[in-house]
Amino acid sequence: MRFRPARIVTLAILFVAAAAGLTALASAATAEEQWTYICDSIEEPEEVGAKGSGNCQANNGAPEAGQIKQKFKLHQRGVQPKPDIIAVCEGQSGGNAYGEASLPARVDGFGCYVYETH
Repeated sequence: MRFRPARIVTLAILFVAAAAGLTALASAATAEEQWTYICDSIEEPEEVGAKGSGNCQANNGAPEAGQIKQKFKLHQRGVQPKPDIIAVCEGQSGGNAYGEASLPARVDGFGCYVYETH
């Protein structure tokens, strides 16, 4: 079977379009990973929903400084004998910020709930 030049060009365009579509799907899957911060300790002060402090690290594309503009998780490093603790910060009603980061010193979360994991 012999392919004409026009057919080869059409197949090449279809191949490139398919490859671009798969790349877009892979990017979307990565974008869905929730931002997380890991700090040495987590507190629940009254003025902030949750506060992580001490050697904080950002994961999954979370910003290292400034406003945090989407829902995120804040983890405490598993330090024995303390249990692991996690905070999920969903932001304040009517606001557009979910928290503020100033790594590595601290992460403040707004509208958070904190619970222990086992």
